[in-house]
Amino acid sequence: MKTFQDFNIDVGNKSTGKIKTQCPKCSHTRKNKKDKCLSVDVDKGLFNCHNCGYGGTTKFEKKQDYIVPNPIKLDLSDAVIEWFKTRGITEPTLNHWKVGQSIEWFPQVNAKRKAVNFNYYRENELVNVKFRDAEKNFKMVSGAELIFYGLDNIKTMDKIYIVEGEMDALSLHESGIYSVCSVPNGASKGNQRLEYLDNCWTYFKDKKEIILCTDNDTAGIELRNELARRFGAYKCKYIDFGEYKDANELLTKKGAETLRNVLNEPKNFPLEGILNISDIWQSVLSYNEAGVKNYSIGLPNSDEFFKMSMGEWTVVTGIPNSGKSDVIDQIFCNVAVDYDMRCGIFAPESFPYEGHIKRIANKLNETNCNNDQLNNTKDFIEDHFYWVKIDLENLTLKGILNAFRDLVFQKGINVCVIDPWNMLDHSAQRDHSYIGRVLSEITQFCQQTNTHLFLVAHPRKIESENGNYKKPTLYDISGSADFFNKAYNGLIVFRCIGQKTKFDSDTVKMYVEKVKRKENGQLGEFDIAPDFKSGGVYRNVDDNDKKYEVATDNEVPF
Repeated sequence: MKTFQDFNIDVGNKSTGKIKTQCPKCSHTRKNKKDKCLSVDVDKGLFNCHNCGYGGTTKFEKKQDYIVPNPIKLDLSDAVIEWFKTRGITEPTLNHWKVGQSIEWFPQVNAKRKAVNFNYYRENELVNVKFRDAEKNFKMVSGAELIFYGLDNIKTMDKIYIVEGEMDALSLHESGIYSVCSVPNGASKGNQRLEYLDNCWTYFKDKKEIILCTDNDTAGIELRNELARRFGAYKCKYIDFGEYKDANELLTKKGAETLRNVLNEPKNFPLEGILNISDIWQSVLSYNEAGVKNYSIGLPNSDEFFKMSMGEWTVVTGIPNSGKSDVIDQIFCNVAVDYDMRCGIFAPESFPYEGHIKRIANKLNETNCNNDQLNNTKDFIEDHFYWVKIDLENLTLKGILNAFRDLVFQKGINVCVIDPWNMLDHSAQRDHSYIGRVLSEITQFCQQTNTHLFLVAHPRKIESENGNYKKPTLYDISGSADFFNKAYNGLIVFRCIGQKTKFDSDTVKMYVEKVKRKENGQLGEFDIAPDFKSGGVYRNVDDNDKKYEVATDNEVPF
């Protein structure tokens, strides 16, 4: 994240609150150069000039071109070679992996240290370098591209091994496993963004079998599970090192033959059917330690009633023009900013996509964006939002889910939306079991990819009473009551026409009518409204904000 200083905005010593200050774009051109025409929200990182219109946010950084490291000398001292021997690594292995050494500055100790150099190559070109000193301080080349260590080793192999560190990669080599690569920055608990996989996914797309050899701790297991999610658990197996932390510890204490024997007995990821608890025991321990992991959708007052969990799907319904798609857009913007999640979107009714992207940018910037603000947000949107475009003649659920699977692998999407269900081709429907069967396919997709899917479905009919439209229920969705029975969660978006708020928009009532797991919320309702003065961001609505002027039936602009 950038700071206000990066934009030449002076906020003094303020770390919170709202202030006014000089605009870096226009204040120096004005007659009164001291006029404070720039409004700044320090907490949200937002700024806007009331004179020239200059505005933006500090939340989004623009992509920079990657730096190419300088060539590294590969000569190793006797002392370094001897140190590696104590870890079970021989000189031929060091030569094969082009391990070097140098003197480097380590910010952790604020001093120069002798360093081992793990050199990252792609197509025999140096891409990055990891430096390690004797006390296990690490650093990589700032601004260089993150890729897998040993990427060239797996290029032509159908069966590959992925480990958690460079020493583990060298250890597998010592045991006779050469088709091995390593993630560049280990496993960070709670952070499984995997930028390096985004940069290298073409190297993995055609692999027949992937053996995951991560550490036996919580962070290592989270990394293992995320890699399996991205690659597809059906083509992955994993190694359990038992009482040993990782491959290098096993090599050091038990030798190359023992390590090779363990590597030759990978375990399958449980997908379907009957499970033996030993298959998932480590996950049970992690579950017991951390509980149910869920995520706020970021709408005002929503946390009490509904939080989102992975491996589930939510059906969303409401009468036409009630704001269903707009609410989903807001949820996706919230989770992208708050949790760095990536979003897959199938929304043909949001065409043209230029307008949809503009609306998302408005919500992210909390203003009606000008071109400068759009350009400032472009890289963030490009990195977090992906649109699925499918031929209108082939709008099948299978085709859309396959597109989402590709996005899970290539981009690591976490949430996705089908908007609307009614747009899909349901010509295959031949019996009463069709809806239940295809909704089960959605459940299977969410569980196998560990994503959350929002399914927007229109009601089959719209009822009115005394000239006012009635709130639909989940049982009113066109097709079947299976939508209520099969969905993990059910949301209803109901726009109260004429119930104006201080945001110059109608009240939107959110009804939570199904929550399968009590850990994720409870049945109930809350009020929100889009604030069009701040880009359509949804704000809280209390009783003092409402003006009850309900429109009659013939006044509703559907």
